[in-house]
Amino acid sequence: MSLEPFTTLLASRHRKALGNPEKAQRRLLQRMLASARGSPAANALGIRGDESFEEFLEIPARDYSFYNPLVERTFGGDPFTFGREPVVAFGETSGSLGSPKLIPHTASSLGAIKRFAERLLLFQLCEGSHYFPQFTKWLAVGASTQVRLERGIPVGFISGLMYGIAQKKRGKSVLPTPRVAAIADWEERIRQSVAEAWTERVGTMLGVPAYLCRFLDEATAQAHGKPLCDVWPMLGRIYYSGTSIDPYRASLESVLGRSLVIRGMYTATEGSFAAELDPLSPGELQLMVDLNLFAFRDINDPIGSLVATWQLTRGRRYEIFVTTLGGLWQYRMGDIIEVTDAGALRVRVIGRAEDEINLATEKLSLKQARAVIERVADGAAIHRDHFIIVPDPTHPRRHVWIIEALGREDNSRPETLIDTGLAAINPSYQALRRGDAVLEAPRVLMLDEGGFDDYIRAGFRQKGQFKFRHIFKDAREMIRTPGLERLTSLLDEDSQ
Repeated sequence: MSLEPFTTLLASRHRKALGNPEKAQRRLLQRMLASARGSPAANALGIRGDESFEEFLEIPARDYSFYNPLVERTFGGDPFTFGREPVVAFGETSGSLGSPKLIPHTASSLGAIKRFAERLLLFQLCEGSHYFPQFTKWLAVGASTQVRLERGIPVGFISGLMYGIAQKKRGKSVLPTPRVAAIADWEERIRQSVAEAWTERVGTMLGVPAYLCRFLDEATAQAHGKPLCDVWPMLGRIYYSGTSIDPYRASLESVLGRSLVIRGMYTATEGSFAAELDPLSPGELQLMVDLNLFAFRDINDPIGSLVATWQLTRGRRYEIFVTTLGGLWQYRMGDIIEVTDAGALRVRVIGRAEDEINLATEKLSLKQARAVIERVADGAAIHRDHFIIVPDPTHPRRHVWIIEALGREDNSRPETLIDTGLAAINPSYQALRRGDAVLEAPRVLMLDEGGFDDYIRAGFRQKGQFKFRHIFKDAREMIRTPGLERLTSLLDEDSQ
């Protein structure tokens, strides 16, 4: 059943809005200034309320430490701390880089997330001329949707806040049901999610790739040999966020027994910032310039001025700062994007500002690490996503790579593959390694298959929306992380 030409006409309106970033961003700024004017947050930021966009770009970037006192003020009884629109909820972060943060949300900021979801659905309709979504269901695999009241204000993971929005929008066409989605225990929630989805017409799955794989593992166990492609014959699309899909794509398609349409999103507790909308540009995310304000700083100029969306240059990399309808201004996300199309404003998220080890100017980034792991995986039985890199606590001039093996032990030498692979893509590393002049060959610790299971389980128990962290700048921080404590003895033993 087709919805043409309605969907194409409606999508063209969205493309037009996204294709004029200067108009959208200037209009959004005026709306946000009007809401913030005179508030404690605006006063703390030095915002008058009549700034031009050029003046807006001069507002200093802030991290969460600046906003924490304002969050406490809101809990203290002032719902208008962040602006004329009251805070109605706080989104709780996973705390993957420290203590969990509480991100303010207003009705408008939650409404922007709703508009993001509606846009995804619209472009999903446009891609499939015979796809009518009310006949299939969306299945979300994420953290518990439990929302608690803290000093009278709802607090929960963004998955819980978004789930409530999705339920209002699509009702019974969203799985799991509210009862199952709210189960606190990760394993039990997965088991019951599989059980209740078993006879449903699931067409789309949403979640972090590792979550989706865990769901399908449980489904395989419950299937007792029945192919999952027969269980869910209409399941053909995945929306993912949080990490790269590449290490998981083959496994997802193999388990389901079919090719999948896979589309990326850039979402966070702070908001929904970008999505893969154009099937002709796979992997490239369209910035949602009508839902959040954006500013950028070239990573090659760390003290340079912030620039606007319409001032970006194709091929360059930038740190991204967001201003949200919930009341954050020039908020430092810590994410690095690469501009793939400056005209259409398409980008790739390539890592975090913190995701870098720099012992001697080698600047080992997560993107480089993933590329090396891919090379190593071609010649060794290793997990493409279960790895950690940390400065060696026993030697100041080398890295330690901790990698999970797959299956039986083989005769490959991963330390040699890692060393040569990194040298091939990182000229600074290559120069520093020549003759062991500055850096020495990396040390590699191979964990048995399942070696990171304790880390993953601890993450789900503590945070509910676990993100596998690949790079630690300090070994002490790593071994203090729940589930990684046993690596202390491994690091010491292997150095003897």
